[in-house]
Amino acid sequence: MKAELSSCRKLRRGSTRCRLLSLCAALALAFSSSNASAKVLLAKDEALALAFPSGIEIRERGVLLTAAQKDEIQAKAETNIPSNLFHYFEGRRGDEITGYAVIDARTMRTNQAVFMVVLSKDLVVQKVVMLAFNEPSEYQPPDAWLDQLTGEKQISDLIPGQGIPPIAGSTLSAQGVSDGVRAVRASIEVLLGKKN
Repeated sequence: MKAELSSCRKLRRGSTRCRLLSLCAALALAFSSSNASAKVLLAKDEALALAFPSGIEIRERGVLLTAAQKDEIQAKAETNIPSNLFHYFEGRRGDEITGYAVIDARTMRTNQAVFMVVLSKDLVVQKVVMLAFNEPSEYQPPDAWLDQLTGEKQISDLIPGQGIPPIAGSTLSAQGVSDGVRAVRASIEVLLGKKN
């Protein structure tokens, strides 16, 4: 991985391969046991096993967003997205798509949290699962609150204080996770031309 990352310097800046390697390195760091401050709750393979039942083929996809796509996603999600690279997993049974999963990382207060958003093939959020949380545990959104981000909701209803309640004492964490879920929904809608 280190050799491939250093070769990125020789590649044209902004290449898809370079961005994919950078994303893989960030995910590896988030899941690395050497990251002493990180509280890893689920490894990537455990998370994907929750997202897709046994017998489902998982395909990894990476898309480099155009400036127009990024602008459209940010407008729909009412939040900024930090990268032009969108990485997701697609579940398939034969030729049929069964759903999607996206692993996202967002800064909560001063440190990052990594979480997975699982969507049905119709883009309904099925699960939001915390994978790593690098803030003190009292700031971690509880599972009961994460469950409120699921179901058939409009993207605009996933904003704390509007369609879902905020969390007293964990305002920034709630905002970070809901920003991520809205960005995931909007990204899939824009890229696949689907609407929930």
